[in-house]
Amino acid sequence: MQMYRLRPAGGRVTIWRPNMIKKMRYQFILVTMASISFIFILILSVINISMTMSSRRQGYSLLYRVADMQMQAKAASPAFMPPKSPPVMEMQAEPPTSPALPAALNKFDIFRSFSVLYGDDGELLDIFYDEHSEMDEESIAALADKVMSKQNAETKGNISKYLYLIRNVPGGIQIFFLDYSMEKEISQRLFRTCLWIGFIGIFFIFLLVIFLSRWIVRPVQSAFDSQKQFIADASHELKTPLTIITANAEVLAGSIGGNKWLENIISQSGRMDKLIKSLLDLARLDSHAQFPGLAFSSFDMGKTVNNAALSFKSLAYEQEKTFHIDIAGNIPFHGNEESIRQLVTLLLDNAFKFSNSNGIISLCLAQQDEDKILTVENSGKGIPKEEQQHIFQRFYRSDTSRSRESGGYGLGLSIAASIVQMHHGKIDIQSDGSSYARFVVIFKKPGTSFQTRHRIHRPRV
Repeated sequence: MQMYRLRPAGGRVTIWRPNMIKKMRYQFILVTMASISFIFILILSVINISMTMSSRRQGYSLLYRVADMQMQAKAASPAFMPPKSPPVMEMQAEPPTSPALPAALNKFDIFRSFSVLYGDDGELLDIFYDEHSEMDEESIAALADKVMSKQNAETKGNISKYLYLIRNVPGGIQIFFLDYSMEKEISQRLFRTCLWIGFIGIFFIFLLVIFLSRWIVRPVQSAFDSQKQFIADASHELKTPLTIITANAEVLAGSIGGNKWLENIISQSGRMDKLIKSLLDLARLDSHAQFPGLAFSSFDMGKTVNNAALSFKSLAYEQEKTFHIDIAGNIPFHGNEESIRQLVTLLLDNAFKFSNSNGIISLCLAQQDEDKILTVENSGKGIPKEEQQHIFQRFYRSDTSRSRESGGYGLGLSIAASIVQMHHGKIDIQSDGSSYARFVVIFKKPGTSFQTRHRIHRPRV
């Protein structure tokens, strides 16, 4: 037993289906909204940050002016600040034309500012504040002590909701404070407004992008529908004359005897018939993916897989290859039985085509809980890692010359992937690029994810 985690082959597996139109639309919406949201966030952030910085600069400018005013007033009148907390508001009674008071300051600016004077020895000498201030002397002293306790304190900064400025004065230092709560409230209000504008704007843009996404993918949808219709119509139109050509060649071979020209006609007609059937299968599966119509029923998956595998026993004998079949007992499954049989046939056909001489091919079907795990492995050249992400694309062939020899058109694995997708499963390619190739198909219980590990039987290669 060995552990495997289902993962995309080689990183990304691109399988063109009708639901790729939906994926393209979702990707357009996602990329567009991500870009627009980034631009919105960037613009609103720049606005908010610039306004906040501008508000802080204005606060510091006001604090400098308050400090200059108090120091000028003190220098002009030594009795301006008596020892015990005189109200700073009283100095506003002086006429605005006084040189001691700058005319630009108002009473509110003075009201929300205060200062603390320290001596050279760090002793608190005095506190200056307005008598109507919400701060008392103890609160102001505690706030100033916090500033003084800072190591390597800068000459200005902020603490709590206050901006502060430290000035050297004769005999000590003076710390000026300004209540910055109003500016902070304005900044926060601006931030909330920007958020609302951003959310509302992105929401309406999202609705617009959803509408535009339908218009953007409409030409792709139209081209895909036209391509699908052309494949279906061309396949039907080619099938009838091809059948007639094959029948006439067989009649001629019976009448005049076989020759290499008739054999070439019959052989190439057979190849073309396989191609047409593959194209019809793709058209049928694409139509089911867009308009579900294939009949689903409950059946024994083990029996269906075994019946499909038994037809390859004779091929293994003819090619002198070893073919192992390991199928668990009764495995109930709900799906389209004919499609599951075709899936097994396609995977085994691919394994036999690209296995080495006297190689080993293994098929394993197991059940873990309610998950069905189908594994097909062959020895041989393997699939290089850089090609694994393309292996399920239509008309893709990893080895062109070898594919021509085997008669392949690069549609088998694409059809297999369509069948798996139709049953809401996952298909994975695992190969070291030199000695083996392993295809793992997991059909999970509806409603479960593919993130869990599964313990499956390692094919005997």
